[in-house]
Amino acid sequence: MSLEGLKVGVIGGSIAGCAAATALIRAGCDVDVFERSTKGLMDRGSGIGMPGPLRATLMDKGYLPKDFPGCEMKSRWWQFPDGSHDGNRLWTQATPAFANNWGNLWRALRETVSDDIYHEGKLLSDFTETTNGVAVTFHDDEAREFDLLVGADGYNSSVRQRMHPDVETEYAGYVLWRGNYPEAELADTHLIEAIDKETAWLTVPFPGGHGVLYMIPNFDGSIRSGQRRVNWAVYASCPTTQPLNGVESIPPGGVTLEAFAEFQKLLGNHFPPAIRDLLTQSCHDDVSIQPIYDSIVDTYVSKRTLLIGDAGTMTRPHTASGATKALEDALALETLAATAADLPDLLKSYDAQRCGQAKTLSQIGRRIGQMQVIETPNWKDMSPKDFEDLHSAILSGDKLYLYGEDA
Repeated sequence: MSLEGLKVGVIGGSIAGCAAATALIRAGCDVDVFERSTKGLMDRGSGIGMPGPLRATLMDKGYLPKDFPGCEMKSRWWQFPDGSHDGNRLWTQATPAFANNWGNLWRALRETVSDDIYHEGKLLSDFTETTNGVAVTFHDDEAREFDLLVGADGYNSSVRQRMHPDVETEYAGYVLWRGNYPEAELADTHLIEAIDKETAWLTVPFPGGHGVLYMIPNFDGSIRSGQRRVNWAVYASCPTTQPLNGVESIPPGGVTLEAFAEFQKLLGNHFPPAIRDLLTQSCHDDVSIQPIYDSIVDTYVSKRTLLIGDAGTMTRPHTASGATKALEDALALETLAATAADLPDLLKSYDAQRCGQAKTLSQIGRRIGQMQVIETPNWKDMSPKDFEDLHSAILSGDKLYLYGEDA
């Protein structure tokens, strides 16, 4: 079977789905993308990281425009409260990466998929693999037949659940608070100006967690000082007054006032005042909570189905690799499809290349969570050598683009 004219259904129209569609269209496949949302996916602009070489490749190959905006990050300041306004810098860590706005990245990838093959309001109901294809039904009772089904439906993937019914998601025991807002809203920008001089971003470690803050492009693509967005995230135990709904995030507006008050208290107790003030610029209705879960599968493929991005393996946000993993999966699909003899050959090669790498990335994320949230060291007594040893233990011989050589 040649890949030319192969009928492909992509479940999920987010970053992974749009990138997968582009990759398979270039292989000559007849692709349709099915997104369950009816309102579009432009969110409030969460920050995501991306390696510089991957970003350049995506622009060279036309997945992203040549002028795709990103805020470069070269070093990470580990700041600890010591009674001063800005805190004490315990360590400077090299972190070669670009920070992006999720909304901008999705919009750029969405523009590579024509409107006539991108179908909104299409929620997967069921699918069955047969000898000759995949029979798919949607909640509106529409039935379709495909030669290949791609599960790109994110961390709560229904495709993964059908392929791996015995694999359960595991709660890590903590959550991630998120927020961002226009830089123009800030009255005091001295700390932002300081990190800009070194192309840096901030990490505040505390007993039982840590927080990060960095700049991302605005929705209009601006990366000029004063016109960007301030993005922050804090890993901590789940607030006692916030009920969770499994793997689903608590969206802006859904966080209880009591839980938000707990969070404000945490910031007051553990963050230097200057950094605390940058985080508390976000109001209650603009803050979300993401429960941290793990899910690892032993294969990304079956006879006529494959998984991509978070639908395959859920990696913790510590690794800053959710979108990165999905985009690398898509690039692998394009490369492998160019030389694959047939569909079974493509599936075998894709699984061998991507599933194992995702498992490694997931294990790195677990080690970060263990050492930087669950069993945190005595941060204030950490020397630069202690930090180096900590991160060597986290990597345990593996590699993560976000951790460069020590500055």
